[in-house]
Amino acid sequence: MLPGHSGRSNIVYDEAGTVYCYDKLSDPPKRQKMAYIGHEKSRGTLKYRCPAAHAGLPCPSFARCNARKKYGMTVRVRRDIDLRRFPPIPRATKQFERLYNGRTSVERVNARLKIFWGADDGNITGAARFHAYVGAVMAVHAGLALLLATTARKDGPLGAMRLSPIARALRENIFQRKAG
Repeated sequence: MLPGHSGRSNIVYDEAGTVYCYDKLSDPPKRQKMAYIGHEKSRGTLKYRCPAAHAGLPCPSFARCNARKKYGMTVRVRRDIDLRRFPPIPRATKQFERLYNGRTSVERVNARLKIFWGADDGNITGAARFHAYVGAVMAVHAGLALLLATTARKDGPLGAMRLSPIARALRENIFQRKAG
């Protein structure tokens, strides 16, 4: 539930920070993503609007939720609830997606480390264990990258990269050890 809303309210949010409203009159209840209509910097809030009023969608709960307002119900979400979930540019917008696609490769690896491998779940306690876990994950990443890059394909290997003489000698040394 969104803070400040009681159990009777139909406004919720998920772990990604997307705000939804539930149509409780339908069976089963339907969840619809609320329309983002702006960031109010002075209040430190994000403003959302009823999706039925914003997009003209049919909703059986429209009269109950909007209380005869033509503009529809608006909800302000305080960003300080969780700054990771509620950034100034919400995750479910086109602007966020455009900026998110411009990430560097380091940010992509860090996201993969946190999300896919679960490094930030809080299950790893202690700096030594955390560093060992991250080191093992990075070793697996490097091994999988090498395997993927050297796998034969229809048009040759994945990368068109030429190895330096030192890298070529190291690679031959690794493969000779495996064969021997």
